[in-house]
Amino acid sequence: MAKREIIRFFTGLGGRPLVDDVKSYEKLVRWYDRRYGVKRHGNLPWHVPGQVERVVSFERGVRLRCEQGWVELRWIAADCLRVRWLRRDSETFIEPFSYAIHKVDWPVVAVELHENDETIVMRSAAMTCRIRKHPFQVTLELPDGSLICADKAGMQARDDGMVRLTTALLPDEVSYGLGERASGLQLRGQRFKLWNTDPPTFNRGSDPLYYNIPFYLGVHEDGVYGLFWDNSNRGTVDLGAARTDELVFEAEAGELRYYLFAGTDAKRVISRYTELTGRIPLPPLWSLGYQQCRFSYYPQDTVLKIAEEFRSRQIPCDVIYLDIHYMDGFRVFTWDKTHFPQFQTMLDELHRQNFKVVVIADPGIKIDGEYAAYRSGVERGVFLRYPDDKLVAGAVWPGMCHFPDFTSPVARAWWSEQMGVLLEAGIDGIWNDMCEPAIFTQDGAATLPDYVRHDHDGSGGDHLENHNLYGMLMGRASQEALQKYRPEARPFNIIRAGYAGAQRYASSWTGDNTSDWDHLRLSLSMALNMGLSGAPMTGPDVGGFQKDGSGELFTRWLQAACLLPFCRSHSALGTAAQEPWAFGQPYEVINRLTITLRYRLLPYLYSVVAQAHEYGWPVVRPLWMAEPDNPALRTLDDSYLLGDALLVAPVVQAGAVKRSVYLPAGQWYDFWTNELLDGGQTIEVPAPLERLPLFVRAGAVLPLWPEMQYVNPQAVDALVYRVYPGAFETVLYEDEGEGTGYTRGDYRWIYITCGWDESKLVIDRRSAGRYVPPYKTLRLEVVGFEEEPLHIRVDRQSAPLWYYDDDLLEVTVDDFQRVEITRQPLPGDRTLVHRPW
Repeated sequence: MAKREIIRFFTGLGGRPLVDDVKSYEKLVRWYDRRYGVKRHGNLPWHVPGQVERVVSFERGVRLRCEQGWVELRWIAADCLRVRWLRRDSETFIEPFSYAIHKVDWPVVAVELHENDETIVMRSAAMTCRIRKHPFQVTLELPDGSLICADKAGMQARDDGMVRLTTALLPDEVSYGLGERASGLQLRGQRFKLWNTDPPTFNRGSDPLYYNIPFYLGVHEDGVYGLFWDNSNRGTVDLGAARTDELVFEAEAGELRYYLFAGTDAKRVISRYTELTGRIPLPPLWSLGYQQCRFSYYPQDTVLKIAEEFRSRQIPCDVIYLDIHYMDGFRVFTWDKTHFPQFQTMLDELHRQNFKVVVIADPGIKIDGEYAAYRSGVERGVFLRYPDDKLVAGAVWPGMCHFPDFTSPVARAWWSEQMGVLLEAGIDGIWNDMCEPAIFTQDGAATLPDYVRHDHDGSGGDHLENHNLYGMLMGRASQEALQKYRPEARPFNIIRAGYAGAQRYASSWTGDNTSDWDHLRLSLSMALNMGLSGAPMTGPDVGGFQKDGSGELFTRWLQAACLLPFCRSHSALGTAAQEPWAFGQPYEVINRLTITLRYRLLPYLYSVVAQAHEYGWPVVRPLWMAEPDNPALRTLDDSYLLGDALLVAPVVQAGAVKRSVYLPAGQWYDFWTNELLDGGQTIEVPAPLERLPLFVRAGAVLPLWPEMQYVNPQAVDALVYRVYPGAFETVLYEDEGEGTGYTRGDYRWIYITCGWDESKLVIDRRSAGRYVPPYKTLRLEVVGFEEEPLHIRVDRQSAPLWYYDDDLLEVTVDDFQRVEITRQPLPGDRTLVHRPW
């Protein structure tokens, strides 16, 4: 966006005063830059640990005295190793503090240690670490001796504080992770910045974006490994861009500390990484419903009209958002009494119609002596300061603002208290925006200078170190507000900017995208890589935020996103309307059916989300995870898996009415036709505008809700189990969908195993947990039977009630542990030999 366009936008939004504030901030920063700015010299030499001179073993690993300081290798788990290098003479390693790390207490790992003149070998049950002494170098292997990863130049440091790690990229290695990237799924061959940024616009190849996670996932023929670079300072990661066989992490300051994870399965590596950095909280079930947003819905009559349209048109929706125009002059924690004269009454009415309301919150606190939040923030000392102790001031939506220091526990508690006004009024969730943090300049959004001071939970630090943490810790403060004022409710909290570990506090969305077909395609790979980075609860602005899109684009985008963890439409100020009915027919009816599909499949989606909460696994997964030994799948990103059982293959090209789909090995059913298809091949499927190509793994059992206008599990009298004959185990999860009862054991896991015993389909079901669901009946819908079965037994008794019509078998039961369905004999069946007597 050109400078002239940016100034015009600021003028339209805040008039000449906002433009003057932007220019004042730029002038002030230039003065502070001259006083405190640091210029780095690019020609300083890099130092390495050098030769290992002494080995000190301890219970959890080894410490090595090298020519340049000490290196510690500490076993966190049998498949996880932490490496640190301190360039000093003392061998004392004080346990480091990191906002990214959630779990710090780990059991001792059983490790065999062997040493000779050249090497040190440490073996756990899951991997082997080989350390070369001359000079120091680390290699990881699996127990069978397969190489997983190895140092190239290894660890390096400069006298100005910069640190670097260089490891080898194996010839067939494919690269994933690193958070939010405007790239295809496969990242190798590119270089990325590690610095959360609010770009004026972004497109494929734009870098950096809002949410950086320095976790790398490497996949090659011998295994899978993760590398977590535990350094929040500004940096870069090079995945073979400069040298094709090198992976290079670099940071401008901070300790050189990283974690290595190794295994043969990506889910296990990601699970261990999220055990270390934390897993998602279990969200309220309503947050998995469809959500509607715009910059901005106002005044309050417009908000109520949007709600009325959803209900009158019978388009399911659970959440309506309020963007910044609900505020009084864009002051956070307030509402505009002119545009929203009965704010609480409006909230009550929306709740009566079973909508939830989520409001935006920006970190900038307007400098205004009449503004209570500003006065209390100054009195409590919660705002960021320059090195000369003056308060930082920058221009954002309200004009000149101060910014809370979310690395301070005092500031986080203050933020939570201020949020109480809105929570007591009745809002249901918090949408944390502008939390990179973004500051307005004539060139677009920038951020605070590196030398701004932070509390860093008492240890002190600068913005260079704490910038990437800002959005994560703002999300933490908002989560704590929700927990403080709604202790029995599950928090719904989303952030735009985040870092490793932020998944503990909030979900996210992929930022201010554009209404075009390439952004539709990008939204899939961005969501997939976020899941592979341990932050699975994300999704795009459906239809695109910037510019105007077409009815076809919105409809296809809604289909693509309807089974992502986060499904919200959002559009920018001044763009065309983008509600599901905005484009007229046939789009409205198709969009209604697409959203209805999401609600029908919510019990399955919720089960996959529960597994992410329990194990850290991605909710949506690239196809290679279903067939990890097939290297041809490792770059495929125009389709995705929801859990293990559903394959979603959206149309991502304008005008297309068919598309090619790769079905992973095994057998799959077409969700719409129930046709059984062989996997391990690419097929062409029809995809008229009204159809989302969708496939179900043979042997899976999909739980289906009836059609509903909002998430309401209490309205489910009979739960449908759609059974797709084959060999597979489906894992389902149930609880109340709201509240904290699940933390006290009010939940249950259900395990349903399907398989053929010659001509008999056997469905076994067992459960673990004490939760009792509201539905009283199960209705099994079994597909794939070409004729009426011979007989059906439920828990060794003849089925009391069943129907067969048009290749669909229906069996209704109150409960069951085993169902046996015997089909009619087929010509190819094996003939049993009977004795003649």
